[in-house]
Amino acid sequence: MTTPVTGPAAIRSSTRPRSITVTMKELPDPAPGEVLVQTEYCGLCGSDLHIWNGDDGYGWVPCGTVLGHEIVGTVVLGDHTQNHPVGTRVVAIAQSGCGRCSACVAEYANGCAEKRTLGLSRDGGAARFVCIPASQLIAVPDAVPARTAVLTEPLSVAARAVAGRGRVTAADTVVVSGPGTIGILSALVCQYLGARVVLKGTATDVATRAGLASRLGLDLVDALPIGYKPTVWIEAAGASAALDDAVQELPVQGRLVVVALYGTPPVLAANDAVRKELDIVTSYSSHRPDYHLALDILQAHPGLGELLVEVVPLEDIALAFEKVGHGTAPKIAVAP
Repeated sequence: MTTPVTGPAAIRSSTRPRSITVTMKELPDPAPGEVLVQTEYCGLCGSDLHIWNGDDGYGWVPCGTVLGHEIVGTVVLGDHTQNHPVGTRVVAIAQSGCGRCSACVAEYANGCAEKRTLGLSRDGGAARFVCIPASQLIAVPDAVPARTAVLTEPLSVAARAVAGRGRVTAADTVVVSGPGTIGILSALVCQYLGARVVLKGTATDVATRAGLASRLGLDLVDALPIGYKPTVWIEAAGASAALDDAVQELPVQGRLVVVALYGTPPVLAANDAVRKELDIVTSYSSHRPDYHLALDILQAHPGLGELLVEVVPLEDIALAFEKVGHGTAPKIAVAP
């Protein structure tokens, strides 16, 4: 194909609220080791919404940056030495590091002092085209449609929380609090690993998402079933009340995995947690092994995108963020 010299991109134009504009942007030439990817879908997440709202704590994202780190697309200018020839459908690992430090050698970019994140500290994929280091790309299995593959990055975050940090196995009984995107995906990871799992939300959550949960084979409840005794609790709600529930319901030496981020500092019943010797760990972002597990799970659920992902044209970016803010679907993706 003949690649055009410009393409639409959602760019941060200022640090004021609602200052994400869709404009035509010149395509840079891929640097050595990079490939040019034509975006099929780019998911929007909470960090993108914070930038859209102009929230405190996100002023460091440079103006002129193209948003988006949940990317699926097709290589249009490839680096054959990295096994990504033209026409390969790929997803992008969101974080990258210097490639030299001990964290990078262990493929733990989050521990790198020079880490960069697509859509935050370098241009992302809420655009028709994006340049991405070939080392950050993973080929998508043929059985996974693009609308499902766009869930790879958030599913990798859930996979890290559940399988990596939470060490969940088929022997565990799990509660996942919060039926948002990460909560639903975390419950699906538990299900894939063979663990018994329930998804816990509010009465409103049950009223609005019980049908979706049922189609996914998940139990969504606002109170734990009588006799249900979790060994692991995955906290994805971002609410102090959920932390309280976890501390009260977990047994002595149970495991609490906190994957949520909180709008205000949460309150934890620390004395009760200490007396129970709870194993409390946090989980943030994801890395290459988590992406591979996510793609394995998506191969088992190729229709997941049809159930979870609502697609909005890139030019309707304001509508897309309105939908993200209102939680109208578990995942909103833009299509450039």
